[in-house]
Amino acid sequence: MTFLMAGHDTTNVATCWALYLLAQYPHEQDLLREELYLNCVIEETLRTHTPLPTARRTNLKDEVIGKYYIPKNTEIFIGISVLQRLTEIWGPTTDNFDPKRWLNPSLSKNITNLNYLPYLNGARGCIGNKVALAEAKILLGFQIKKRVFPIPKPDPYLGLAVSIVES
Repeated sequence: MTFLMAGHDTTNVATCWALYLLAQYPHEQDLLREELYLNCVIEETLRTHTPLPTARRTNLKDEVIGKYYIPKNTEIFIGISVLQRLTEIWGPTTDNFDPKRWLNPSLSKNITNLNYLPYLNGARGCIGNKVALAEAKILLGFQIKKRVFPIPKPDPYLGLAVSIVES
């Protein structure tokens, strides 16, 4: 059940953001209709508005990272949305929605499994990432063929606010 719920929820979030971003950038809608641009739009949406902005992990042993000592069993929060907006990785236009960046071969040299983590990776990564990507491609591809998304009115409540609630 977790597999099914997690895959649908994150896909829903990512697809909604993709449609919202495409509405803000109508020229990207046109490119998406004309080319095989779907992967670029999905990757850029996941980079700019990742459904999972943070992740929490517990280290298994004492570690020293740079000048920082991290004792065993320390909870570590990974700022995924921060990593995916680092200008040293993504360039000076990191805050812009620019799917064309994924067509740039020099960018792929900078992308690693440590700075692009929409589904995390490794043993604790999302087991449904392939399903989620397939769903997103189907949903977005179908929607963009049938409709033109108008530019939405600015919404002061939409943004990149991240909070942590623990119970």
